[in-house]
Amino acid sequence: MATLENKTTYCEIDFLLPAQRFSISFSYITQKGLPFVREFVLRLLHMAPMTKSQLATYFGFSRNETEEAIADLVDRGELTLSDSGRLMLTEKAAGYFNDIGEAPRLSQLQDSGAFLAFDLATFTCLGKDIPPDKWKNGIPIRVDDENASRSETLAEKHFQRQFHDILDKGLLSKSLVQDEKDSLTVYTVNSVIKIRQMPFRLTVRFQLDEEGRSVEREDFELLNSSDQVHEKITVELDRLTRPSNVMEIAKAMLEIGDGDTLKLFDSKSNALNLQFLDDLRRLEENSGKQRTTFVGPIYSAANWDLLQKVLAPMLASRIKSKADAGQPRFLWLAPSDTYWCKSARLSVALSDFLNKASTKEKKLYSPIVYLPVSGKDDRRTARQWEHELDLHVAKAYGLVEGFLGGNVEILHFDEEFVAVVYHFSVPSVYPVTLPLGFMSTDKQVVSEIGRLVQAHVEGSAGYERKNDCGPIARLGRSEKN
Repeated sequence: MATLENKTTYCEIDFLLPAQRFSISFSYITQKGLPFVREFVLRLLHMAPMTKSQLATYFGFSRNETEEAIADLVDRGELTLSDSGRLMLTEKAAGYFNDIGEAPRLSQLQDSGAFLAFDLATFTCLGKDIPPDKWKNGIPIRVDDENASRSETLAEKHFQRQFHDILDKGLLSKSLVQDEKDSLTVYTVNSVIKIRQMPFRLTVRFQLDEEGRSVEREDFELLNSSDQVHEKITVELDRLTRPSNVMEIAKAMLEIGDGDTLKLFDSKSNALNLQFLDDLRRLEENSGKQRTTFVGPIYSAANWDLLQKVLAPMLASRIKSKADAGQPRFLWLAPSDTYWCKSARLSVALSDFLNKASTKEKKLYSPIVYLPVSGKDDRRTARQWEHELDLHVAKAYGLVEGFLGGNVEILHFDEEFVAVVYHFSVPSVYPVTLPLGFMSTDKQVVSEIGRLVQAHVEGSAGYERKNDCGPIARLGRSEKN
């Protein structure tokens, strides 16, 4: 298995694990340690009854100190006198000991409660609460129906099993956190009440080793059983698997005029050759081609930072310019790819894309996001996009799918910039789509790809069936709505 240093992340996908929050009421037993003198007097008498003078001699107590110590223990019901006049433990005090020579422990029964969240696959305690989230920008993980229907019973069982771990993590009331001598155990769980269900977001990084081969997914540190969840993730990935689209992407590259990207794949294994990728990047840096090749989603943290660095001087120039540059369009064409938008990172990138379109004084560009739909009447897909994009839907339009086979994502800034992302499906090599593409500020490349984009956006799929279907929020709705 590849080491952390030589892994390359080619895709990040969020999986939404069902979880529930519970109100748990329970009783617990605490076994407290005793003060020094009290403990050792009891330990000594646990071994054998003694007279007051023997006790005083052993501890080096004065007469008054001895009387005070004995009186305290008698008042607590822990010492009594035997028929022979010796001090001995009461039945109560004898119950503090499990064995001769062990320290006495004082048991107390107390009540407490907690609000805790558990996932519905492994029933790991996730904490007092988990960050609020929505069932979007991720792939839901299916759990057994029985886990959801019996969640309160299962949460009770796992709360008892994980009690000490939950306590160590500081997830229970501060009153339960005693000094180091204390030992707590659950006596009984009085009630478990389900409050609400929500998703717990798990970000999975899909990675390559130095040979371009897919490596084993990393464990989830927070969960008690990563294997169990990974098995469920594999089921979802198998369900979403698409046939290979390498030939279709090769055709798209011809249309775009990109003769470099396909060369990055090993012709025998169809795996991405990271050495070829490294060589191409060095060539790009040294040749002044105004092109940068990258791997992974455009909205991944690293790639989005790279995009912002490329755009920064262009936007700065527009901000400083006194002339009105108009409102050039900045289009983002989404691909017809199962895994596109299955990450919270998309929402971050979209916010950036829309918010940087203007300053308080000037509009820098006109942002439009085009999302694939089958047509103007595709209400189901439109509603799904509304759900996924949420607050960003105002700038989203429907576009008849099929542009460059639906396998290519493009960000095109009029006359300034273009980013092209090919979404490779190679199921024999990679369990999920491998996004690979380039950014360019070369005017000719930007212009040529811009013509392709414009031709599709302004084209039609038939009589009165324009490719640009208009705002997503209006698709499939009657004029009255």
